[in-house]
Amino acid sequence: MSSAGAENIYFTATGEQEGRPVIYRSMQSVPAGEKESDFPTLINIYWPFEKEENNGMPDQNTNEKQIAFEDAIASLDVNGTSHLMLVVTGNGRKEWIWYVKDSNKWMNKLNELLTGHEVYPIQIEMEKDSEWSTYHNFVSGVEGI
Repeated sequence: MSSAGAENIYFTATGEQEGRPVIYRSMQSVPAGEKESDFPTLINIYWPFEKEENNGMPDQNTNEKQIAFEDAIASLDVNGTSHLMLVVTGNGRKEWIWYVKDSNKWMNKLNELLTGHEVYPIQIEMEKDSEWSTYHNFVSGVEGI
């Protein structure tokens, strides 16, 4: 699998929600040399889609648009700025879970990176999570890592 740096290893896991498969892609640990408290804001980018089709997974067209979106914003995942820690796909949604140092700068950069792209059907939520509890709760619940 791809990695943000030599020490930053991603893993995939599968699960189920409401009887539908869900795929998780996550960093195995906090990126090397980074302190969680330096990235106090959790930003959740949420992309809903029809869950009654494809067993809750995106259709090919939606998946291709989601890949284009993720590729467009990949440069935000950089030490000292922000980290994409978890991606969840299934049960009618795709979510990208980021931990961000400066949410205003991050949002400005996100908008800049998406200039010229189609308007994606995303919702963005922000909350304080300086202890990275969302990420740690997920990782602690995964068997075998």
